[in-house]
Amino acid sequence: MHHQDETHLETNPYLCRVWHRIGTQPVLPAAGTNRRVTVFGSAEVFGRGRVEVVCEGQDSACFLRYLEALERRRRETGREVILVLDNGPAHTSRVSRAALLEREGWLHPIWLARYSPHPNLKEREWRCLKRDARSHLADGLREFVEGILAGLKRLGGERLDIEDRVEEWFIAGHRKKPTGRPPGRPKGAKDKRPRKPYQRKNLSAGT
Repeated sequence: MHHQDETHLETNPYLCRVWHRIGTQPVLPAAGTNRRVTVFGSAEVFGRGRVEVVCEGQDSACFLRYLEALERRRRETGREVILVLDNGPAHTSRVSRAALLEREGWLHPIWLARYSPHPNLKEREWRCLKRDARSHLADGLREFVEGILAGLKRLGGERLDIEDRVEEWFIAGHRKKPTGRPPGRPKGAKDKRPRKPYQRKNLSAGT
């Protein structure tokens, strides 16, 4: 049985309790432009291990990457999986539900009630991860991702399936995947809905 969930990790340091002198306001360094990645992960109930996938977004495509990692683990272990997950948009989309149905022979999802994160054991690990791995400012995006991977390994388990699926365009500093086209509006582009020509109305003369 795997308890699955996802969380955001930002480049700005995670705010937690710190020691400071009375009357002195603690100051934390911050990144110039805040960036974040998402971790899709699950932990087995009896501590046999975990499956963690670090991605650059929180959508159905990233959830499918997690299902692929879970399927590889299943082929190597030969065990069926009971997956406990919430009703997040990445789980309940049409693409995600179709992917879950394709794996119904060995994957058995259990949906939690809405707005009830407490039964999910994975929720408790995110606080430890953010406290230990995100309490400082990383030197760069690559060091930021490497620190998250190291923090996931410190969570422990007999078998660790941790994958770095962050795309290189994210490490290069882009917010979206580059299309390869030059910036700006392409030449000769036309609107899908052409604007109506301006029609001047003849106003009646004042009386």
